[in-house]
Amino acid sequence: MRIFALLLVLVALGGRTAAAQQGGKAVYDRLCAACHGALGLGDGAAAKALKPPPTSFADPKFLAERTDEQLAAAVANGKPPMPPFSRQLSPAQIKELVAYIRQLGAPAK
Repeated sequence: MRIFALLLVLVALGGRTAAAQQGGKAVYDRLCAACHGALGLGDGAAAKALKPPPTSFADPKFLAERTDEQLAAAVANGKPPMPPFSRQLSPAQIKELVAYIRQLGAPAK
């Protein structure tokens, strides 16, 4: 019985993670892709006009050197030319977005 309960918890958490990633992708597509690009390469349609250029989330070094809290603060507070998103996004949405950004930088399986 305990194993069954544990399996139910794991399945529920797995579904929640997938839903969070979908939520993060939706936020990314709406607010980030124009500059950072659909795949997070820093090559969005607006990228050429920005100084400094948008960050590439495909750079594993960039992501490895930053905690989730640092990435969340960057999203919330912005850094020119990126605007702050703390008034548009809830803390939960920012957390989902950070998880999605990490997924963009993950090595292909």
